[in-house]
Amino acid sequence: MTKRSPVPYVVLAALALVGMTFGWVLVFPRWVADVSADRVEAAYSALEALFAGLAFLGLLSTIWIQRQELRLQRMELVQTREEMRRQAEAQEKSERALHAQAEALREEAERQARAYLRISLVPTGSSSWALEVANAGRSPAEDVRLSVDRQVWLWGRDDVLKLLSQLPLFAKGGFSIPPGFTLSYALQDGRVLSHVFERPVEQPTQFAITAHYRSNGGRRIEETSRFSLDLLEETSAGDKDFWTRQVVQALRDLKPREARARV
Repeated sequence: MTKRSPVPYVVLAALALVGMTFGWVLVFPRWVADVSADRVEAAYSALEALFAGLAFLGLLSTIWIQRQELRLQRMELVQTREEMRRQAEAQEKSERALHAQAEALREEAERQARAYLRISLVPTGSSSWALEVANAGRSPAEDVRLSVDRQVWLWGRDDVLKLLSQLPLFAKGGFSIPPGFTLSYALQDGRVLSHVFERPVEQPTQFAITAHYRSNGGRRIEETSRFSLDLLEETSAGDKDFWTRQVVQALRDLKPREARARV
């Protein structure tokens, strides 16, 4: 909401006072001829009062104008501060976005260059499996140590039955696995182990193995893999009659070939 300037009103008041003074002289000329010194002094006193009033009105106008200018300056300062605040917020948001982008790029580069220990259970035959520990990453896995939550038995060297947790990789740790390197351990079904070693061996059907190691930059990594032998028994390697059927099918395919060769 804009306010009207008082300057026009001040000018109009001054003109009115001047007009009244000169009008008094023009309307009453016979009084001017008989003017005495006292009256002239009184007239000058009246003029002095008139110009003093005009000066006072000018002072009031100046004060009002300065007040308006100060108000406008305060408004401009408020608008400037608000604009600077918006610019600072926009710059802060931009810096946060750049920092988040740089952090994402750093994490992506670290993920691509880090070590990945992949633990898998691969069927190798009827009621037999191979536990494989492979580094599928691009950097060595340092200070590697594995842990298992159950008593899993394996067929060790020199036909020795031993627990998986007794292996150095599980019991001691502190080893380094380079990229592309794979460790393989032979597991058997509990019935097979009991028959071979002539004592009851309870092999768990479900267990979990946790890998603890350091990747590039010294970052500690912990990954857990869970396995179920019941699921593997449904595969071709867990089928006891699978290899027999394969041999029979191969013999059937071989007979037509021999017949064609004789013709």
